Amino acid sequence: MFPLLKRLICAGSWLLIAVLPAAVGQAEDFRIDSRVFAGKEPKPVSENTTLFHVGIVYDYIPDKSIAVFDKPRGRFVLLDRQRRVKAEVTVAQLQTFCDRLQHMAATDSNPFVKFVAEPHFDAAMGDKSSELILSSPHMTYRLMTTKAESPEASQQYREFSDWYARLNVMMNPGSTPPFPRLAVNDELCQRGLLAEQVQLTVPQQNALHRHTVELRSEHHIAWRLLQTDLDQINETTTQLTAFKPIGLDEYRRLQNQVQVSKR
Repeated sequence: MFPLLKRLICAGSWLLIAVLPAAVGQAEDFRIDSRVFAGKEPKPVSENTTLFHVGIVYDYIPDKSIAVFDKPRGRFVLLDRQRRVKAEVTVAQLQTFCDRLQHMAATDSNPFVKFVAEPHFDAAMGDKSSELILSSPHMTYRLMTTKAESPEASQQYREFSDWYARLNVMMNPGSTPPFPRLAVNDELCQRGLLAEQVQLTVPQQNALHRHTVELRSEHHIAWRLLQTDLDQINETTTQLTAFKPIGLDEYRRLQNQVQVSKR
């Protein structure tokens, strides 16, 4: 697999998709089931389910880990279900990390790296009324979209997706910086849209990536939670108390061991 494709896939399905939070009383409950595919491969390279419930977001990777976005407390809590351990990272830590990353990328001599530090896309609607195209010489997003159920839902999606993109970069060193994704999120939020399908194309440019890279994702949105979803959230709430807390560096080391063992 090409190095850039590896780094893009490490960022997870939210790759293909410091603001004030919506009040908890205005929070919407909904779920998004996501799958990411590499090129034309029929089998997804990653899958996850994201549950939005009373202002908290629960992201599940099947049989692996859980990321709980606790916006009111300004943190993510990461749960390793196999080892029954947890770690915490604050949004302030994520912001500091990404600010430094952005500064380094902006001063890099490579045009692609400079672009991802301060991305600018030309936005246009496609042939279909629900298609949004965000294009640039360095990467292009084609999104099939749907109207959010409410402005609050659009804002919740944007907040979680923004911070989750930052978290992915911190947890996966060498990943593509999150700033293009943040620009996409901003465009969607301004239009009150959510993405149902995303195609990301990074054309061949130079020695940094010698092949065109294509990723596509599918996001199935349901505007209500099932009882099974609520049961899963209740189980996660118990795990948040029961699991042993460890440092973020130790948690990341354990996760890297799992990835290496599967190669």
